[in-house]
Amino acid sequence: MTDKKKITLIYVGVAVISLFILAMGYFLASLRSMKERPTAENVGKEEVTAITVLSRDLEVQKQDGAMVKISDLKDKVWIAAQFYAACPMCAERNANRLLGLYADFKNEPEFQVVCLSVDPEQDKIEHLQAVESQLEVDGRNWWFVKTEKDTIWDYMRNVMLFGDIRERTQPEEIAAKGKWSHDLGLQVWRGDTMVARWDEGRDLQLLKNKITTAIAELRSNE
Repeated sequence: MTDKKKITLIYVGVAVISLFILAMGYFLASLRSMKERPTAENVGKEEVTAITVLSRDLEVQKQDGAMVKISDLKDKVWIAAQFYAACPMCAERNANRLLGLYADFKNEPEFQVVCLSVDPEQDKIEHLQAVESQLEVDGRNWWFVKTEKDTIWDYMRNVMLFGDIRERTQPEEIAAKGKWSHDLGLQVWRGDTMVARWDEGRDLQLLKNKITTAIAELRSNE
């Protein structure tokens, strides 16, 4: 074999190896993107196409100071929402969306709303009570709950499948949107089973229909 052919083969080999490395890079990147957690803005848009069941329980403190467990909702159709008392975006969502759902279903004994604090260190009991008072809701069927931050963050993200929580650092963004970026979507659970997800980009009537169906199913199983 001539030196020219040897050099040609070397260049061809290097090119093949380079292409292989690039292809593997794209493949691994696609795998990482598939595994990445959905952002707070997107998680509510996902359809519930598979049964999502709570894998474990969580004990929390609600606005009247009483300790309760998520498993206490086993006979309820309940809306779950992340929030914190100082969040201006939560206030807008709760006033414009959750209160409307609450008005439609608050007289159904199986219906419950549960707002889980993403900032439990700052959300004191008196802050939770203040939010309840501002919304003029009944604490018996609308809970504002908290527990240790690491515990509730882990539960919301890895058990309830809410989006990630991120601390904002830009003063302008904090002033407009609050300290914490979090999932503003809503989840509907029938006992320990998720039956629907919703966010601002979807028709609220679809969520109402899901709640109505879930309550009927719950009653039929009694």
